[in-house]
Amino acid sequence: MKASFDPGEFVRRIGHDLVRAFDDAREATTPELVGDAMEQPVRDRLEQILPRGIAVGSGCVIDIKGGTSRQMDVVLYERNLCPVFCINDSPETTYYPVECVLAVGEIKSTIGKKGISDAFDKIRSVKALHRFYGSPKEDVYIGRRYGEVGSASAHGFYRDHTNKGDIFGFVLAEKSAIAVTLPDHPKTHGSAPKVTLLHHYVKNISKLNNDVLCPDVVVLLDGMLLTPLVAASTRSFTPYIPARAKSVLPHVIHPMYAESPFGELIKQLWQRYQNGLTAHIPLERYLQCNAKIKPNLTWTIFANFDPQANLKPGDPLKVETPTDHLRDDLKQLTRKIV
Repeated sequence: MKASFDPGEFVRRIGHDLVRAFDDAREATTPELVGDAMEQPVRDRLEQILPRGIAVGSGCVIDIKGGTSRQMDVVLYERNLCPVFCINDSPETTYYPVECVLAVGEIKSTIGKKGISDAFDKIRSVKALHRFYGSPKEDVYIGRRYGEVGSASAHGFYRDHTNKGDIFGFVLAEKSAIAVTLPDHPKTHGSAPKVTLLHHYVKNISKLNNDVLCPDVVVLLDGMLLTPLVAASTRSFTPYIPARAKSVLPHVIHPMYAESPFGELIKQLWQRYQNGLTAHIPLERYLQCNAKIKPNLTWTIFANFDPQANLKPGDPLKVETPTDHLRDDLKQLTRKIV
């Protein structure tokens, strides 16, 4: 028995458990079943360790302009605020308003050229959706923190200079199907593979020509992370913030070795939940069903009507409303269609 509890070690063990879960999932008999068996343990572990205000599901993300993303393996959304549109209780046909979504993720067994391209396309389909920030005043957007509601929680920010207002996108795989990078030792470059996972990653960024739409991190459970960084010095890097105002891609993709890759993912998701911003939920724009008064239908109903009065349409109305013998009976006097 240990003298104290170590949360970091607990999360590391979750990462190891996911590797075993991925191995067990390969016993399924079709690719679709294998994928389902891998995705569910990830969703369960994320819901276990993330803040209680974050719910975990799967499905598609939508916006008020009719945009719909591709089906995502993992959708993290605001538990107590998000309206969830689910067709026949099926996760594959569940839709979440983009204003309520914190992050989306793709789960892969092993990832290579095809897998990284597919993950980029799916995450791009979410990040390209329109969050309804309203009309910005002097380029200042009005957002709210995740989990907050009401005008009192409004925050102004310059969306062109921060990624706080964007959905976080991640890819989680057990390992890479090809070499992640070239070997570090220069003497081995002659026999090294010419194309690596890092090459495919950079190629997909160049194809999009928009780093705002790219995944924020690729996590390999065997110990590697791929994430955009900026070189602060020859030995240190800082997180890269995409800039919409620029068409260039000035960041570098610096592979990082992590003792707890799943723990690094949890840390980044937690930080985005605490520091990120989203738009207020324009539910009336999603529903598009404003009630209208029908002007040519007239109803008249009087309470406490005396049934002994025997009034007819056109007779003067004599309605008694004494307080000592209030009645519960209601009677419709006229219903006139003009």
